Amino acid sequence: MLKQFKTIVFGGLLALSPFFAGQAAAQSQGTVIYTVQRNDTLYGIADRYLVSSESARQVQRFNRVRNPRHLSINRRLRIPRNLLRHEPVQLIVSSFSGPVTIGGEAPATDMILNENDIVMTGPNGFIRFSSGFGGRITLPSNTTAQLIRARRYILGNTLDVDFSVTRGRATASSPTLEGQDRVRMRTPVAVTAVRGTEFRVAYDPENGDNSLTEVTEGAVQVAAGGQERAAPAGFGVSSSAAGVSEPEALLPSPQFLDRGAVQTDELLNFSFEPVVGAKGYRVQLGRDAGLLDIVSEQVVNTEAATMQSIENGRYYVRVRSISESGLEGGNSDSDSFLRKQLGVVALAGASPDYDSFNFSWTPSGGESATFAFQIWLQDTPETLLVDEVGLTATKIALTNLSAGKYEWRVAVTETDPEEGLIKVWGEAQTLTVSQ
Repeated sequence: MLKQFKTIVFGGLLALSPFFAGQAAAQSQGTVIYTVQRNDTLYGIADRYLVSSESARQVQRFNRVRNPRHLSINRRLRIPRNLLRHEPVQLIVSSFSGPVTIGGEAPATDMILNENDIVMTGPNGFIRFSSGFGGRITLPSNTTAQLIRARRYILGNTLDVDFSVTRGRATASSPTLEGQDRVRMRTPVAVTAVRGTEFRVAYDPENGDNSLTEVTEGAVQVAAGGQERAAPAGFGVSSSAAGVSEPEALLPSPQFLDRGAVQTDELLNFSFEPVVGAKGYRVQLGRDAGLLDIVSEQVVNTEAATMQSIENGRYYVRVRSISESGLEGGNSDSDSFLRKQLGVVALAGASPDYDSFNFSWTPSGGESATFAFQIWLQDTPETLLVDEVGLTATKIALTNLSAGKYEWRVAVTETDPEEGLIKVWGEAQTLTVSQ
């Protein structure tokens, strides 16, 4: 069970955690508890842990301390987090692709995300941040987010990270937190607090004023509309200004039907089994098995997805179901496949030489490819008149073809270290030879 250690203000409503009480200005930031030690004074505490000497007077008023030079041992002082000295916690760009900006500028690997920076991703834009405390945040396509706070207070070496998603989705993971550490993900209507988990948040202002939280590992505490509710792994909640819904079980992940070990066509095609209760599916393509480095995604309302403009290489694909409430289920296993665009454009014509026909082709892809050639009479396709393999030239000439109607085709072949021989046949074409 998560400790209720946060205080949240949103939508004009004040939601107070029972762990804290006091002035609203401090509640919006939350506080950290300090237990008074022998010989402590408020001025000594300020010298060690607070941003200024004036902060001591604020802490005195906040805790109603009569004498700042005489504090009872073991007294618990509530210190507003905004008064605490701190060092920045670095969230570093570990990977990105497509249209992404940070503060209106293009990102770079190892770039540091600063407090108040706004991150925006466009269609098929993705960015992932890693941190020194072991957390990770990934923003997929069409998302706008802002880092509110990322710091570690000198007092208790306490972690405090606050990230806001104002449009789109975010996936976050956090290690198990200790003491008064705090990691929160918020939308305009809800705040999700974690103490070691993996989860997703989503907010789409164009489709109602609802915020979604989906938990895949651990547990989270979601606050909205003056309510606070726990959501365990495998469940999600919907939040609005009216409060937080009862946890809803996430839909199971679909299973791929035939993604193909090698995809050679111009378009990538994926199909999967339907899931009862799903209104749609999110299909994601990445460069690694964990899909930390996403290159493309698509939301579809049928059990099939098509992607284009994907370069050659090895990729991983996964899919998850979307329920009627908009909550997205668990990820399917990531299936690997080789994207190797191969093909041939072929044509035939009469040769200047008597009784000879030229067949030629232009390959696409396959720098080290060889070719295969077949021809047969249209009425007897089971009998190949020519069946050549291992050709390195892009043309072949045939002589003494009898009158008749023929069909022929060309294949491009290439050997992959993992998949072995890859052979892609072009469409069969017809050739009529007259007397």
